Amino acid sequence: MQKIPLFLLFLGHIWVDASQGILPVVLPKLKELLELNYFQVGLVMTVLNLTASVVQPVFGYIADRFRTGWFIPWGVIWTAVTMGMIGWAPGYVSILILVGLAGLGAAAFHPRAMMAVFWVSGMRKGLGQAIFATGGNTGFALGPIVGSFLVLGFGIHATVGLVIPGVLLALVIIFYPGDSLRREATKSGGASELQNQAANPIDWVSLVLVCLIVTLRSWVYVSFMTYLPMFWETQGILLGKGSLLLTVFLGAGAAAGLYGGHLSDRLGPRGVIIVSMLLYPLFASLMLLGNGIWLWFLVAASGAALLCSFSVTVILAQGLLPGHLGLASGLTLGLGFGMGGLGVALSGWMADAMGLANTMWVLALVPVISSLLAALVKAQPSSRKP
Repeated sequence: MQKIPLFLLFLGHIWVDASQGILPVVLPKLKELLELNYFQVGLVMTVLNLTASVVQPVFGYIADRFRTGWFIPWGVIWTAVTMGMIGWAPGYVSILILVGLAGLGAAAFHPRAMMAVFWVSGMRKGLGQAIFATGGNTGFALGPIVGSFLVLGFGIHATVGLVIPGVLLALVIIFYPGDSLRREATKSGGASELQNQAANPIDWVSLVLVCLIVTLRSWVYVSFMTYLPMFWETQGILLGKGSLLLTVFLGAGAAAGLYGGHLSDRLGPRGVIIVSMLLYPLFASLMLLGNGIWLWFLVAASGAALLCSFSVTVILAQGLLPGHLGLASGLTLGLGFGMGGLGVALSGWMADAMGLANTMWVLALVPVISSLLAALVKAQPSSRKP
């Protein structure tokens, strides 16, 4: 395992997703300034997920066939700059355009970066993917903190503070010596291995089920990330405290996602998904009812249960679609996640129609379906080994 390149990819993933993760804090301010309704708020997140996730398989397909190493550093810069300009947007349409452009940077970064993770992880590919996935979850967990520091501390225009760290990190990635971050599929030492694996038949039914699991999980994930601060405001919790609670939710999920890859070696990938998706409705229901000191523990337990299977689904997809690392990455972190993100607009419509509190209760129960779908997935032997 090449630790420094993996660490740089980990940091890049953190900042790409932290740049997107400021939206839960920025959106309440924009809602107030522009007098937006819940549907319009959800549409902003939906546009981001459309461009950041749904088109990821396209970038994955391109990364499998062309020299696209530059997607990694420039994806970091592009996402940081476009999200940094959100606070300077003159109106609602310009906000939609900026988040759409930011999503393209994230969509280019993820598949190509996950291919690099595969190569630098050596024989410990499961651990490498878990570390990389944890970087993204950590980034989303840090997003509300970064957003609170910038927006609540210095005003809405302070979102531009995302730019300098993004540029500096990208420069380190560009000038790091060696070819580990620029290796291409056609030149990699593991290419013959992937070609041999590609000869095995693909279980398309199980692959579709994995994508559906990711879709439902990400619908809940992105919806809660978007609307939890607003829900807590209706419960008398100030936005500053709500952003800290959201950080606990996402941070616990990031930690659980790292451990989930290890846990899958004991329970199997399907076991991790089934158990975690059954625990989430219990913890989430208690979280929606909780208050005081117990709320912090329930928030952490909910986030951990929801994202424990994050890296597990990536490993499952790579085992089900061997020889096409970019496409497999795009399907799990891209198409599946993005299609779930489309549900954020649906969640906003539901909140306008039936109330935000009732919508949160519906979303708390959705992962039960993912648990049932996981029982139908036929795990591949390769997905059980790191």
